Amino acid sequence: MELKGPLCYVLDFDDIYNYAYQTAIKVKRSEWRPDAIVGIARGGWVHARIQCDLLGVKDLFSVKIDHWGVTATKDGKAKLTCPLTGDVVGKRVLVIDDITDTGESLTMAVDHVKSCGPADVKSAALMHIAGSKFTPDYYGVEVAWAWEIWPWNFYEDLTSLITKIFQGEKVKEMSTMELKKHLREYNNIVLSDDQLSKIKAHMGFLGTIEYPLDKAWRLKE
Repeated sequence: MELKGPLCYVLDFDDIYNYAYQTAIKVKRSEWRPDAIVGIARGGWVHARIQCDLLGVKDLFSVKIDHWGVTATKDGKAKLTCPLTGDVVGKRVLVIDDITDTGESLTMAVDHVKSCGPADVKSAALMHIAGSKFTPDYYGVEVAWAWEIWPWNFYEDLTSLITKIFQGEKVKEMSTMELKKHLREYNNIVLSDDQLSKIKAHMGFLGTIEYPLDKAWRLKE
């Protein structure tokens, strides 16, 4: 069945740790050992902290790259909004993100870190999308393009995707059963009633849908 929207995959923390572990194994086998890790905010923070544990690194710093795109789109422009925190002069530095996608975030972050005087800079990601403009030195798995819904942006992405479904169907109200059907048709996503209930409460908190949160989903005017 051809999807009405972009293909999406919902990942859990077991997936994340497995990909992080595979990435760390590749770093170790390369016999290159970082003195410091730089996580790209926001997506790379969790992976960066896990790699500190797996690679025995104490120095953890951050840069922030804002990616001007929206959920499940292939385009968007990257911009460095918070420069490197911490001193990496003379250190071997591993720059970490969650996924390469367009590759703009890692390209910009690596170039920025290189300008800060390190001895060497390498990069790592949990997942590498085949065909990305940037290939990290280390990654857990290579995949074809799809929108990966990480545990740390689950509600953010589902809010955006559900809003797009309402827009695509040109309706202001639908039942949970209808929404489940559309999530499969648009994005190949299957969620439990409990997950949808929590997403609904979150969207109500944001003011995206109307309170009271009864059985229907109603977009707020």
